[in-house]
Amino acid sequence: MLRCSHILCKVDDIQTAVSDYTELGFTMTWGSRPGKAHNALLWFGSGPFVEFFELPSRAAALRWPVGLCFGAAAGRRIADWARPGEGWRDVALETDDLDLRAAHTELKALMPVSRVMKGRRTRPDGQVVRYQFLAPGPAELPFVVSSYDPPQRPLDIVHANGATGIAKVHMTVAPADRAAYDAMIAGDPWLLPVPGERTGVVGVELAGTTASLDPAKLHGAQLVGAS
Repeated sequence: MLRCSHILCKVDDIQTAVSDYTELGFTMTWGSRPGKAHNALLWFGSGPFVEFFELPSRAAALRWPVGLCFGAAAGRRIADWARPGEGWRDVALETDDLDLRAAHTELKALMPVSRVMKGRRTRPDGQVVRYQFLAPGPAELPFVVSSYDPPQRPLDIVHANGATGIAKVHMTVAPADRAAYDAMIAGDPWLLPVPGERTGVVGVELAGTTASLDPAKLHGAQLVGAS
């Protein structure tokens, strides 16, 4: 069963974003060696996490080669990730499997889907992390990621502002995407979809904190304490 893995937020400068979120009381984890990293992670003890990533707009040109290699759905998603502006950009769904071939077969019967892509990154401590992912179409739908090998959730995560997890992920779903969305996701406890003109994340609520977060330091993310 697919469930919410993480929410992606694009930022213009990952170094500044990590500094700002640390100042807001979050414990941030670099995706790779600081100084060269293009992403950082906001983990919680359980449930979804947030990935912040930096991607230049020129990366949109990768739409065509990526599309040729892995399928049009993957190419369109790269272009969407690269479009200018900061803020929520995507949602990832996860499985318990290290291999996505079964998920690919199941989804391919329901909607256009890319080939399975293999990813890897090297953490600041030198550990190599491997994973797989695939992109359904249209690109506004959540994408799918395998379990990480080895597992990546830190054992002890404490945020100075009191945040303990993601309580709700508010999404809008376009009428044309609703059938495919429902086929992918059934009863996820975090994702709260409502009808809208475009499919995507509109806001995230945090559990455990009522701290007022300075919007100027959120880099376009609508992020508030749970009501």
